[in-house]
Amino acid sequence: MTAETHAHRDPILDPPKKKKKLSTGAIVGIAVSAAVHIAAGVWLYKSKFELQPFEYTDEAVDVELIEPAPPPPPPPPPPPPPPTDQPPPPKLQVRPPVIQPTAPPPPVTLPIEPTKKEDRVEYQGPPVIVPGPPPPPAPPAPPRPPVVTGVQWQRQPRPEFPQRAQDRGIEGGTVTLLCRVQPNGSASNCTVESESPTGAGFGQAAIASMRSARFAPSTVDGVAQGGQARFNIRFQLN
Repeated sequence: MTAETHAHRDPILDPPKKKKKLSTGAIVGIAVSAAVHIAAGVWLYKSKFELQPFEYTDEAVDVELIEPAPPPPPPPPPPPPPPTDQPPPPKLQVRPPVIQPTAPPPPVTLPIEPTKKEDRVEYQGPPVIVPGPPPPPAPPAPPRPPVVTGVQWQRQPRPEFPQRAQDRGIEGGTVTLLCRVQPNGSASNCTVESESPTGAGFGQAAIASMRSARFAPSTVDGVAQGGQARFNIRFQLN
């Protein structure tokens, strides 16, 4: 074998090689291939991006609204009844039936056969007195009313003539006291019911004099009772 020698080419210093020319068949093949690719691209574009025509049909239905018929008017009211001049019939009062009391049946008298003469027994002796029913007891005697005595003086008071009345030139006065007399005969809780003349000191002098007074208290069947009593005390300047 013989070795083939290759010339070394410097890409900088050596001039560029001359390109080979394509043959006619290659050029035709390239043109046909390009045409096929262009046709496929145009078809693909139209199928994806171009709007397809669409036939539109209007399916709307015309609807006509019919208003409902108005309700019938209400019937007229019935005419009033004709006036009557006749008054209403009077109300009948039903009286309850009167029940007549029935008389009691007459007593039935039973026949009593007389005693036969041969069956009679004659009594030969003094008459026999059949005792009657005992008399009713006498009513009880009414209760005796209680014996009540009032309050009496045992030792009358000797009131002192008030100095205030003397200074005013008053020579007399009267006082009415209401006191409670205890069962032991003493007076307590005395109050002035009336005083004449007023403001001269007669009331206070009368109350002070009741401390030395003694009474016989009121009694009920001899038992001493406490109670209230009124006393009139007179003042007189000697």
